[in-house]
Amino acid sequence: MLFRQAQIGDLEAIWQIILYAKETMRQRGSQQWQDGYPFRETIAQDIARCYGYVVEEQGEVIAYMAISGDGEPTYQKIEGAWLDEAPYIVIHRMAVSPQGKGKGLGSYLIQEAEKTAVFKGIGSIRVDTNFDNDVMKHILQKQGYIYCGIIEVRDGKREAFQKSLIITYGS
Repeated sequence: MLFRQAQIGDLEAIWQIILYAKETMRQRGSQQWQDGYPFRETIAQDIARCYGYVVEEQGEVIAYMAISGDGEPTYQKIEGAWLDEAPYIVIHRMAVSPQGKGKGLGSYLIQEAEKTAVFKGIGSIRVDTNFDNDVMKHILQKQGYIYCGIIEVRDGKREAFQKSLIITYGS
């Protein structure tokens, strides 16, 4: 498997993964991503801003996520408390294709985001998800993320999580 930055040529494959994820969530009864978001333009903007990352296996894109180091305005107000106020990266729009299911890609994507943060010298990751996204919450718990509280986004409230990373220099 190859984790790499998404390119504009990956847009259609990523979009199909997003559509699959939306349908999978709908079938599970989740309200997340059921109002049109994320839009195709959202993914194109991720790629243009160098936020988009994919997992490729045998030349096929099988997973997608966005990683942003620009902060997240909706994280400024939280019902609860973040672990710290140190610089952080944010994980958004994580999705896996049908071909990627059952391969542990959720955990793999999180681990790659953590490596990306450490490489950039950032010691913290924040992420949010819908109350009913049990799959994502399970992945976050398994990867050591700590529940911090509730944040407000454009279409409602989300559960917010954070993980502080240990950065060792010169190793």
